[in-house]
Amino acid sequence: MIFLSFILFLNLCFANMKNTTIFFGSEDKQLMLDNGLVVLLKKSSELPVVSVQVWVKTGSIYETEQTNGISHFLEHLVFKGTEKYLVNQISKKIESYGGIINAGTSKEYTVYFVDIPKEGIEDAFDVISQLVFHATFPEDELEKERLVVIEEIKRYEDNPGNVLYENFNNKLFTLSSYKWRILGKEENIRTLPRQEIINYYKTHYHPKNMVLSICGDFDDNIYELIKKYFDVKISTNYITTNILLDEEPKGSIFEVKKHKVQHTYFLSGFLGPKINDKHQYTGDVLSIILGEGISSRLYKILREEKQLVYEIGSGFYTQLGPSIFYISGICERKNLEKVVDEINNILTDLRTNGPTDKELEKARQILLTRWYFNNETVHSKSATAAWWFLFKSLEELNSYIDNINKINKEDVKEFLTIYGQKLVTFALEPE
Repeated sequence: MIFLSFILFLNLCFANMKNTTIFFGSEDKQLMLDNGLVVLLKKSSELPVVSVQVWVKTGSIYETEQTNGISHFLEHLVFKGTEKYLVNQISKKIESYGGIINAGTSKEYTVYFVDIPKEGIEDAFDVISQLVFHATFPEDELEKERLVVIEEIKRYEDNPGNVLYENFNNKLFTLSSYKWRILGKEENIRTLPRQEIINYYKTHYHPKNMVLSICGDFDDNIYELIKKYFDVKISTNYITTNILLDEEPKGSIFEVKKHKVQHTYFLSGFLGPKINDKHQYTGDVLSIILGEGISSRLYKILREEKQLVYEIGSGFYTQLGPSIFYISGICERKNLEKVVDEINNILTDLRTNGPTDKELEKARQILLTRWYFNNETVHSKSATAAWWFLFKSLEELNSYIDNINKINKEDVKEFLTIYGQKLVTFALEPE
C-alpha cells in the first residue's frame, strides 16, 4: 500500500511538470573554445559533486573492415600513459578523492568521465584532457593491452546473449557500418600498427569532434580551468568523416542456430526511423505498449493467455542511422514458430486498430517517470546533455516530454505501417 501511494504521488508530481520542465535552461551555459570544442555547463548544487565528461563522436561505425575494433582498443590505450602521467598514476589521482574514472565505446561515440567531489574538479580536468589530447601510446603497454582486449573479445563471444545480438544485428545491417562489432575482430587487434592507432587518435580526437559536458556544484573559476586544460592548440584541421548509414528494408527472415543454451532465446524485430524522424518518439511509446511489464500486450497474450514463453519484452534503440525495434524472449524450441506468428498477429492488430487510450496513457506515464528517474544524478544529467547535443539538439531535448505526450493512436498505426510489416528473427536453440 505504501509503494502504491508513492507511485500515485510521483504520477501527480510528474503530471504537473509535463509542460514546464526544461532540462537545459537559461541558467545553463553553452560555449565554444577557440579550438572549436563545445562546452556544456549545467549547475546542480544539491550535492558537492561534479561529473566531467568528454564525448568523442567516434565509434565502430567510423571504422572499416580492416580497422574494426580500433575505437574500443584506443579507449583502452589512452589510459596506458600520457605526456604527464604514467599508466599507474591516472586512476590513482582521481581515486585519491574517492572519485570514479571510466570510459566506454559504442557504435557512435566514445565517452570519458570523472565523477568526483567538487574540490577535485581541477584534477579531473587535468586527467581527462591528458587522455583525450595527450596520450602517448607506449609500445610496451600497447602490446600488453592487445592481449587484454583479445581476451575481452573471447569472453564476449562465449556469452549466448552477445552471440544472439550480433547475429540479429548482422541480419538487420548488411550494407552500413552498423554491422561492425564494437569490440572488433581478434585478427585486427593483433595486427593494428601503432602508427595507425596514433593517426586515428589525431584524426578523430579533435576538439571540433567532441563535446565537454559538466554538471554539478562548481564555482565561477570553472571558466578559467576549462580554458587552461581544454583550449589546446591543434595543428591539424578537422575533416568530417562521411559514413554510409543507409540500409535497405529487410524482408521476413527466420533463422535458428544451435548453441550451448537450455532454452531457445530469440530476438525479433525490424529497422525503424533515423534519428531526426518524428517517429523516434512513437518507437519509445510502442515499445512500452508491447513489452513493458505484466500488463503489456506481449506478456498478456504470449505469457499469460497462451503460455508460449518464459520471458518476453520489447525495446527501441535510437541510432544516427536506422533505429532498431526489437522483441526479445525465451521459449521452448517447439513453440518458436507459434511465438513469431503471434507477434505478427499482435503487430497487425496494432497496425490496423492502434492502441487503446489506456495503453497510450500508461506508456506516456512510464516514459515520463523513467525520464525523471534516469536524470536524477549529475552523471546522468551530464551524459544526457552531451548525447542530445551531439546527435540531436538541446532545443529538442527540452521538448522530449511534450513530444512523448503528443503521440497518438494514428502515430502508432503509421509507424507500424511504414516500418513493422516484416519481422527479422534470429534464435539460439539447445544443441
